[in-house]
Amino acid sequence: MHIKFSKFVLIAAVLTMLGLTVGAQTPGGTPSADDMSARVKQLESEVETMRREMAELKAMLGKNASAKPADPPVKPDTRPADVAKTDVKPAPQPKKDLGVDVGSARITPYGTIYFNAFGNSGGTNNADVPLFATPTGSGNVSASVRQTRLGARIEGAKVGNARLSAILEADFFGGFPSVGIGENFGVVRLRLANARLDWEKTSVTIGQDWMVFAPVNPTSLAAAAIPKMAGAGNNWARLPQIKIERKITPNITWQGAVLAPQTGDFATNAAFFIQPTTGAASRVPFLQSRIAFSGNNWLGSKKSGAIGLSGHYGRSRVFTGAANFRNDIDTYGFAVDWNLPLTNRVGLSGEAFFGKNLGGFQAGVFQSYNNDFAFSQGVASTAGGVRAIRTRGGWTQIGLTPPTLNDRLTFYGTIGIDDPENRDLTSVTRRDWRTRNLAFAGEAIFKWTPQFSIGLELRRFYTTYLFSGVQHANHVNLGAAYSF
Repeated sequence: MHIKFSKFVLIAAVLTMLGLTVGAQTPGGTPSADDMSARVKQLESEVETMRREMAELKAMLGKNASAKPADPPVKPDTRPADVAKTDVKPAPQPKKDLGVDVGSARITPYGTIYFNAFGNSGGTNNADVPLFATPTGSGNVSASVRQTRLGARIEGAKVGNARLSAILEADFFGGFPSVGIGENFGVVRLRLANARLDWEKTSVTIGQDWMVFAPVNPTSLAAAAIPKMAGAGNNWARLPQIKIERKITPNITWQGAVLAPQTGDFATNAAFFIQPTTGAASRVPFLQSRIAFSGNNWLGSKKSGAIGLSGHYGRSRVFTGAANFRNDIDTYGFAVDWNLPLTNRVGLSGEAFFGKNLGGFQAGVFQSYNNDFAFSQGVASTAGGVRAIRTRGGWTQIGLTPPTLNDRLTFYGTIGIDDPENRDLTSVTRRDWRTRNLAFAGEAIFKWTPQFSIGLELRRFYTTYLFSGVQHANHVNLGAAYSF
């Protein structure tokens, strides 16, 4: 194309020069032979000069074409101005990072602001996050933000070949002062405070963290400060500990931990001074272990899933009677947990367990041991000292994300049960023990944005007492959560 254009320019130039030459003659004049010869020589010289210039131009055009192809012509946009502007996609904006560099480490704050409006049809142990129904109490309606949590992560430092990180997290669920509208003055409660060393296949965590035993929790916007189904089959605790995690194979992980022996006894002393609980008095730490199998593309869903087996052991030392008799009882538990995708849109999670003296993990419907145990002998009873309460139970949750609303809506259905052994609940003083706690829950969570979610949860409790019989209560909770 460039060569044809060059020839065209050359021919046009010659013709133009001839025209100018002829036009330069005086009107009606006839050029002589000498004049014609001189003009021809002049034209030949000028044509030769133009040929050299065109050759140089073609060489330059060929060099540029080999270096980079010419851009195709841009077609004019014939659409209306408003349509053209709408279709233009803005350049992606970099994600805002709240982190701050401090030396070789980076500190990143995070948190979730929770708002919960709730109502109960009858008496419950707690109004905003109820765990079981009570024989006394009445219905109520209110709202709370005390499940809000704040935290910070520290990353980037190194100790030898290990990556060092730390986490500090708290919420406002630590109680409230006994003053007017004191329920709005949520006391800060420590959730997590630990440092972690990570090697290629091994990690060590030192500090307060989730326990190894039965670590899975249901999804909920209504129960964030206390995991959903606690006291109804869901064991949980965050305890000071030293935890080791080892990746045995790409799919098998082992965890082991030595934990503070906190058995969940209610404090009988001032809030600022720690006195030993029955677990601490035993001088035996809690020991826990878990092995889990995980894999990707579970059941062909292209999602990851895991199944785990865990165990727990510890002791309690209970002092009873005027003579302060010492009673040593064990605490132990075995659990299986699962978090499995059944399809791309359906997931199943849950736990099942059995054990005894697990009230510190809110099992046994918050009951660890019977310190006034009685052997029944017909209508009579004989004092039997201290008896660890055996219990069993579990929970399961199914989640469904329908193919609508850009997969931002998910429905959850949950059921949980904790069933203490009735034979361990007889007592000389005829205490009204909780013998069973059954809970059902249904929840819909809509993820409005990646940071903001709203949810509506309905929950029903059937709590059975040794003498009061079955007590039931309904709980409705409208929750909203903004995370950063």
